[in-house]
Amino acid sequence: MAKCVIYVGFNAYTCMTDMMSNVKKQAMRWWSVMGCLAGVAGAESQVMWYAKPADGYGLKSPLKAWTVENQSPTAKANPDQAWEKYALPLGNGHMGAMMYGGVELNRIQLNESTLWAGGPGAKGWQQNLNKPDAYRYLPEIRKALLDGDQKKVKELSAEHLRGLGPDDRAEIIKIFGAYQTFGEIYIKSSHKEASKYRRELDLSTGVHRVRYEHGGKEYERTAFCSYPDRCMVIRYAGEAAQDLEFSMASPHEVKGTQDGKVFVFSGKVKNNGLELDCRVSVEHEGGSVSVSDAGISVKGSKATTFTLVLNTNYAPVVGTWRGEAAAKRSKKQLAAAVSHDFKALKQRHVEDHQALHGRVAIDLGKTDPKIAALPTDERMQLQKKGKPDHDLEELYFQFGRYLLIGSSRDGSLPANLQGLWCNEMVPAWRSDYHLNINLQMNYWPSGPCNLIECQRPLIDYTETLSKTGTAAAKAYFNARGWTANLTSNIWGFTAPNPGKNRPRYWAYFPLAGAWLTTHAWEQYAFEGDKRYLEEKCWPIMAGTCDFLVDSFYKLPSGEMSSTPSWSPEHGPASLGATCDIAMAREALMGAIEAARILGKEGKQVEDWKKLKDQLVDYKVGKHGQLQEWYEDIDNPKDKHRHLNHLFGLYPGSQISVAKTPELAKAAHVSLTQRGDGATGWSMGWKLNFWARMQDGDHAYILMRNLFKKGTNPNLLDVHPPFQIDGNFGGCAGMAEMLLQSHYHAEGGELELIPALPKEWHTGFYKGLRGRGGYTVDLEWKQGEVSKGRLSAERDGKVTVHFNGGSKQFDLKAGESVSF
Repeated sequence: MAKCVIYVGFNAYTCMTDMMSNVKKQAMRWWSVMGCLAGVAGAESQVMWYAKPADGYGLKSPLKAWTVENQSPTAKANPDQAWEKYALPLGNGHMGAMMYGGVELNRIQLNESTLWAGGPGAKGWQQNLNKPDAYRYLPEIRKALLDGDQKKVKELSAEHLRGLGPDDRAEIIKIFGAYQTFGEIYIKSSHKEASKYRRELDLSTGVHRVRYEHGGKEYERTAFCSYPDRCMVIRYAGEAAQDLEFSMASPHEVKGTQDGKVFVFSGKVKNNGLELDCRVSVEHEGGSVSVSDAGISVKGSKATTFTLVLNTNYAPVVGTWRGEAAAKRSKKQLAAAVSHDFKALKQRHVEDHQALHGRVAIDLGKTDPKIAALPTDERMQLQKKGKPDHDLEELYFQFGRYLLIGSSRDGSLPANLQGLWCNEMVPAWRSDYHLNINLQMNYWPSGPCNLIECQRPLIDYTETLSKTGTAAAKAYFNARGWTANLTSNIWGFTAPNPGKNRPRYWAYFPLAGAWLTTHAWEQYAFEGDKRYLEEKCWPIMAGTCDFLVDSFYKLPSGEMSSTPSWSPEHGPASLGATCDIAMAREALMGAIEAARILGKEGKQVEDWKKLKDQLVDYKVGKHGQLQEWYEDIDNPKDKHRHLNHLFGLYPGSQISVAKTPELAKAAHVSLTQRGDGATGWSMGWKLNFWARMQDGDHAYILMRNLFKKGTNPNLLDVHPPFQIDGNFGGCAGMAEMLLQSHYHAEGGELELIPALPKEWHTGFYKGLRGRGGYTVDLEWKQGEVSKGRLSAERDGKVTVHFNGGSKQFDLKAGESVSF
């Protein structure tokens, strides 16, 4: 069949001509919009490729890694280093796969986003794990804090500001639960040797391929996880027929059975009885196929396609957390999927994926062609040694967008600590939802990187927590509304972490709900869906703000504060941790503006305004730093990874170089004191901070450090171990260097290349988005904007800052302007 090269979003990829006519038309539309900018030759490649299978680098890579994993639920090494460093991810928001790309044994690790231990069915579980009437002890704790009696504060808060449950983390995890692997697929072929081997992941199409030669014949394996068809597709094809043996393994109570021509691998999670159901159908060209309880045997097939679906019976229904039977879901999905042949499944998947991923193109400079021709892992080694590779930086940016599409789609759960990809039963930090930075960080790229739809699972999840979180608000504050604390799961957990023998900063964080609420506002700021704002976001925001009104404490100074409070994972009890105040202010600001848009008035909204005006102001300390606590106790030598007190700088909107220069100066001192190292995700956050400080060269230092110390050869972030938030923080930070935006009631404000490093002196981007509903295409040369195009999705006035000046435009929805 004839092949062609189609340019989509400035990316060339090989595809079958009879599949892509409509995609080609879309590509030409994109091309015409950006025809004034740099040509295809300067655009980024979006293909990650490797010359060996993931387990071909000599690293520890046991089959069934869950049998040898460390049982600690905190920081630890992954038992399969090949998985963590070299396997490549596929995902559709619901199902995830890590591809090893082996030749004789093709190994694929599987996940389903709702496969959790804990919750209903687990021994000792109960929905409400809040400590009843804990609020009755707040006056005594507050008095002790005002008296300076930290010992008494510690004793009382450990006793009362905690969730119910055991101190032993190994016991807690049985109730709280953990995200877990489903297991592995093994596809064995008779090809023991291969030449001209290449495996690749095309970020622009979401398709994984392995190509090689064996016995003088060419072979290709293709795989993808389809969102429109809720399935995974694996295809083997080549110039000669092949024999294949398909089997599966799982740590759960599952077994294989035959259902006609379908292999079924089903059962339950031992800990809680959650139903599991995986079904695999096979199509073949020539030869024969037999299905048994052990798997699928293929003999003499020229082309073989496996179509796989995977489900649990989880549903986000408070109390039961169960829905339709897993087997019923799988049967319907598989029947629908196999009604399409491989070509149609692939086309539907690619079109769906490119509708999101193809919105943004980016070019940050030239890479030496000799370096660009190397496998991705070798380029990473050179990058770590300081060899410039702007194409690899572009690839990293697009990989972040790819991961968000793969792990968070409408109707799915939000991306967790590992996104969607987990090969353990007791993963680090349970691969849960940490609400003191990590879950929120996963969604920082969604707006600026033109993937705002991918944040909707976070809003859905927040809506669920707002239902269970009313009990937390009542128990700890006797307050209306809702809140959550440091960590959560898919079972609606909103209490502080249980146990007396841990610092409160690892348990108690009642402003988590406020932080999540800021994302509900951001959804509107970028997307502009007024109906969604009223029906979905407003109840979340109103509940948070009512909680803030009832829970905040009036200090002797007359200021309103979160008392007592702890800066997440850091420091003593305070009369008011700066992050708490900043998050409350941001949530109130968004809700008050939402009230204006929706025409909401009355005492409720007036109470919010009054609280906002009475909040504790930011404080500049004796070292010139932005204080982390109400008390001036910051240590200038402290290198702690958390910088939550700078929330107002990023992701918040309260501190800026232009509008609050004194606070920005203090934030600069704090950033400098903390240094440029830390964990992967922390460096990703610092990258965003320096971008907001509009110091592009310093932001670039953080980006390089993130590459050197926090990124694996497969571009996945490491805390260590693997933790996906660093990928999302890095991606968002790169966008922040190129475009910053500010919502205004009448429209918006855009800053073009506000933190451009010297290394990116010439380049372009297409499709980045700003608050207020604006999409920007831009070209710059020698650090100055040379051409640009602004497109509006809503009526409004926008101010655009660039090249030391400003321009104002009054645009109607659908209008564009070039400058």
